[in-house]
Amino acid sequence: MLKTDLNMGSVGKGVTLLLLVLFLGTAWFSVMEDFTPLDALYMTVITVSTVGFKEVHQLDASGQLFVVFLIISGLTVMTYTLGAVGRVIIEGSIQRYLGRQRMMREVEKLKGHYLVCGHGRMGEILCKELQGEGVDFVVIEGDPEVAEKLIEIGYLVVEGDATEDRVLEKAGVTRAKGLVAVVSNNVNNLYITLSAREMCRKENPDLYILSRATDESASEKITRAGADRVISPYAIGGMRIVQALLRPTVYDFVDIATQTSGMDLMFEELKVSEKSGFDGVAIKDSGIRQGFDVIVIAIKKPSGRMVFNPGPEVIMQIGDMLIVLGDRDQLNRLESTRL
Repeated sequence: MLKTDLNMGSVGKGVTLLLLVLFLGTAWFSVMEDFTPLDALYMTVITVSTVGFKEVHQLDASGQLFVVFLIISGLTVMTYTLGAVGRVIIEGSIQRYLGRQRMMREVEKLKGHYLVCGHGRMGEILCKELQGEGVDFVVIEGDPEVAEKLIEIGYLVVEGDATEDRVLEKAGVTRAKGLVAVVSNNVNNLYITLSAREMCRKENPDLYILSRATDESASEKITRAGADRVISPYAIGGMRIVQALLRPTVYDFVDIATQTSGMDLMFEELKVSEKSGFDGVAIKDSGIRQGFDVIVIAIKKPSGRMVFNPGPEVIMQIGDMLIVLGDRDQLNRLESTRL
């Protein structure tokens, strides 16, 4: 960055010197040779550029000596300026190339990250939320200009078409925890889902794929292609509007509890593992409420059955997914110490 700034300063300095040479030449021809201002500027430009056109008027010995001085100084300044411009272009390209190489090395080291395919309006919100959650993610973007802007922001980006296997491979799909396909085209989301599922069938069968669909028909096809969940932004938006209209207080509570910024209160899902010590233990005896001040809202069983508002006598088992509500710090402590 420092070198680039210095080179840009050299370019500015060179341009200033070049303008100064043109001004001095024009002034000298106007005063000493009695040229019109336009003729004086013309004579200065053809002299500095050494294009070799005929002189406007015949010059005397002093004029010829000045022309020699003007050619030497002009060429020196132009060489300096063009060299500085060349360094800016070359070093900028090299820095971009080296920056891309470093970024790809970072991507190659990632494991358990998320892939965001497409950085449109939904992709932009997704990336901000994932960044707020502090999780690793890679954006796959086909537009070179958009990709360059995302790199400048600091995102890890793989430029290319997410429907192509080689692009998904570069982004580390076989090492990823989840993939979100949110390009605007249903067909592309279908191809992305199908490609990712096939690529990970052996190496990463637990890859969680979430895809966007604009209608129910596309949703069914994408689900059959291998998506774990398909979401329609219009359906979700409509339901949230109805909630805000009919139950505004409930809407406010859910909005606060599910956003990544603001209050520390949040919903979280925690899986009961072998090391947790919760297998076969009732909720009232687990210490979740007493020790961590966390409320169990629901339990999702391995079969997919959801137990809402479980009572204190409900027994937890390995594989259960606890849907809990509590303070962010307490939830982190519960997950790190017990789950």
